[in-house]
Amino acid sequence: MSDIHAGSAPTPRRRVTIRRQALLRLVAVIVILAVGISLVGYNSFTTRQNREVEQKQSVTRSYYAELLPKVESAWLTQAEQTRSRIEFTRILEEPEAIRWAKLNSFLTAQWEFVEFSDLVILDGGGKVIYRFGAEAHKFGTINELGKSGWYYSAEHRELYRVLAVPLWLGASGQGTLVLFRPLNTSTLKGLLSPELRLYLEAAGSIVAGSHPEAGLTIDAQREGLIPGQPAVIQIRLRWPHDSPQAPTLIVRRDFIESIHVSEFMLRPLVAITMVIVMLWLGLGRWLSRSVRRVESLDAATVSFAGQGSPEQAVPLLAPATSRNDEIGDVAMTLGTMMRRISEREREQRAYLDTLSMLEEAVVELDCSGRIIRASPGWNRLTHRSESLVGLPITQFIHGDDVQTIQRTCTAFQKGEKLQADLRLRLRSDLNHEQWVECRLVAQPGTDNAPAEIRGVLRDITQTYLHEQKITHMALHDALTDLPNRVLLEDRIKIATRMASRAEQRVAVCFLDLDHFKKINDSLGHKAGDRLLVAFANILRSQLRAGDTLARWGGDEFVLLLPGLGGEEDARLVTHKITGALKAPIKIEDGEYAITFSMGVAVYPDDAHEVDSLLTHADRAMFFAKTQGRNQTCFFGEVSDKSGGKRELYIQNKLVEAVSGRRIQAWFQPIVNADDGECLVAEVLARWHDADFGWVSPATFIPIAESTGMINELGHQIWLQALPALVAWRERGRNLRLAINISKRQLFSPRVTEQLVGELALAGLAPSDIVLEITESIALLDVANASERLHGLHRIGFHIAIDDFGTGYSALSQLHEMPVSELKIDISFVRRLHEPAGQSMAQAIIHLAKALAMTTVAEGVEDEVTASKLRSMGVDRLQGDHFAKPMPRGEFENWLFGERH
Repeated sequence: MSDIHAGSAPTPRRRVTIRRQALLRLVAVIVILAVGISLVGYNSFTTRQNREVEQKQSVTRSYYAELLPKVESAWLTQAEQTRSRIEFTRILEEPEAIRWAKLNSFLTAQWEFVEFSDLVILDGGGKVIYRFGAEAHKFGTINELGKSGWYYSAEHRELYRVLAVPLWLGASGQGTLVLFRPLNTSTLKGLLSPELRLYLEAAGSIVAGSHPEAGLTIDAQREGLIPGQPAVIQIRLRWPHDSPQAPTLIVRRDFIESIHVSEFMLRPLVAITMVIVMLWLGLGRWLSRSVRRVESLDAATVSFAGQGSPEQAVPLLAPATSRNDEIGDVAMTLGTMMRRISEREREQRAYLDTLSMLEEAVVELDCSGRIIRASPGWNRLTHRSESLVGLPITQFIHGDDVQTIQRTCTAFQKGEKLQADLRLRLRSDLNHEQWVECRLVAQPGTDNAPAEIRGVLRDITQTYLHEQKITHMALHDALTDLPNRVLLEDRIKIATRMASRAEQRVAVCFLDLDHFKKINDSLGHKAGDRLLVAFANILRSQLRAGDTLARWGGDEFVLLLPGLGGEEDARLVTHKITGALKAPIKIEDGEYAITFSMGVAVYPDDAHEVDSLLTHADRAMFFAKTQGRNQTCFFGEVSDKSGGKRELYIQNKLVEAVSGRRIQAWFQPIVNADDGECLVAEVLARWHDADFGWVSPATFIPIAESTGMINELGHQIWLQALPALVAWRERGRNLRLAINISKRQLFSPRVTEQLVGELALAGLAPSDIVLEITESIALLDVANASERLHGLHRIGFHIAIDDFGTGYSALSQLHEMPVSELKIDISFVRRLHEPAGQSMAQAIIHLAKALAMTTVAEGVEDEVTASKLRSMGVDRLQGDHFAKPMPRGEFENWLFGERH
């Protein structure tokens, strides 16, 4: 050790001793304290003085601001009184030869009692006909003086207030009496208050003063406390007369300080002196106290090293921390260090205790994925009891997900990622897959390279299964569990792309049960549902692998037959289906003979686009119905044989109905689930044809959309509904209207302006309307649909998603749209008696509650269903149990009669 310290030792740096530091700081503190207290004291004195000046100035200004208008009013009253005296004598009605002599005698006798020094009388034309007083004979143009209201005599340096009042001149008619009121020392003395001096300024100079012995030369332009004067406050007030020649009243007030500056500053100086004495008295004990402080440092460190308790060691530092110097800094730092060491030990114990209670698992891995540390939650996740430290994490990951975690660790090693969020499956002996959600974060080392990886893993098995169920629900029909429109159209797109590359054919078949409505009406919806399920099962059993059977809606189904060599392959499948459905369908209530009509369109022979394929298959199916039902028709045959028969039977009739405004607006109530109160009326389109009777909206609405008539049809329904809502509100029912809006209407360029304009003409607001769109519309063009819906929402419209659960919006698009209501699809409501259907409906209700949306269940047909939905938390109900769709008259009878 001596060899290490051999050689030239560094020269110790000269330090400023603690004693010297204390002396310098003490002196500095005394000086700063003295200067600071003096400045604060003086500033307080000046502030107090200024406040007193402002207060007295404000009081004086307010006093004269009220007094001067009263003086003006008194002078005007005196002028009126003088006019009255002159008119009362009737001197001016006498002949001109004697009236002026009499008036002169009268004024000479009376003038000593009048405040006016001069007088002039003008005739009706403004000509001077009489003057009285020395100054009156010097005036030139009297009219200008009367207008300005002021006259200044340069000869006598005296200011006059000129007052003009009308005067009756007898036979000469109406004239003017002009009076001159001098403003001199006596006038100002009449306005004087104690401690004040008054001056009048006119034409840039002082013309009068209440104290002429004090001189008339003053600094008239200042206000407030006048510098260089013995405590004088000056105020300037414009004389209250609207004339540029009006004088300014200057008020000077003696300012007497309530306390002199020397008296005010005496207390701070005494305080400074006492502080200095106390500081000097305490300096003598400084050295002995410093020694005790150093000794306390040693005692505290020994205590903490031996017992590890800051509660016992830190109090020993009290002498050392009594002063803020080097010793105090060391003592404070040492105490902080002791507390932090103890606090970290407690935090570590609490952290470990908390981790042992959490369901989540916290792990630390090295960059190769080997476990360094793991919380007890990791053992619970993996269902292991032994220590898992040192094992690779891939040993616990499902084989299909091992590469995912390996790629993530490699990306961390290369610095390509700093954080990763993953969903993985664990190896599990359970009967189901165990899903976890983990967040991994790279922890940098000393060279910024990842030193380790920390992560949190959470069991999301139930959440994952719930999401899978909702995803399935969004893409499948709730009754038959067949793919719905959304999934079908997606599969058609994939099939046509593959057929295009392989030069194959794809067939799309539209099937519609014949006379299904009669079965529903006679046997009930539940029997009809069972029949649909049985029909779907038979169809499904006849399909090839890769074929798709979807439920289009109601009693309509769609078959997708991909990978065909030609039209003959499609005919083989359709013949097979026809043969399988010739026998009666057996359900628990009996056997039912069912026939169906089917239309087939082939890609690419009949169409290239998905919408066109579906439309052509639908047209072929309709043609099959017109040929007597229970038939299969290909679109090529329809085009060759029938020409425009579909348009002849339905489309042309619909055009005539829309042109003739024969589409009717019907209404169905949406009620509060709790009390049955009608809150909203949904507007529905209904069409009655002379030949076909009532045509189902499921038939004519798609035709209107495909032919472009939907805008005009929807507009007619809209215009019928608005007056109805106005009438109901006038009768005291504050309802809203729920109106379906089609794809074409939503994306129409001027739809917003049209809706708002027609609402304004009806005296309604956008907030009175709920616009219902289906999920399929929202999915057509998410970005544009979201933008259009946000625009409608911003101006006040309420937005509802109709037939919810038949598309993807529950999982992806819903949060992007300004939706306030979810309408649960009727298919889910009808399956409430099944556990799967009930769980699906409950999932939608929970989703709506989480997003603060109102839920509406449609298709409620009995009290059992209504009660079930109420218990599940649905907000509003709609269906035949409350009221069927009705024309306006019947709806009003229901609304105002039977219900109330």
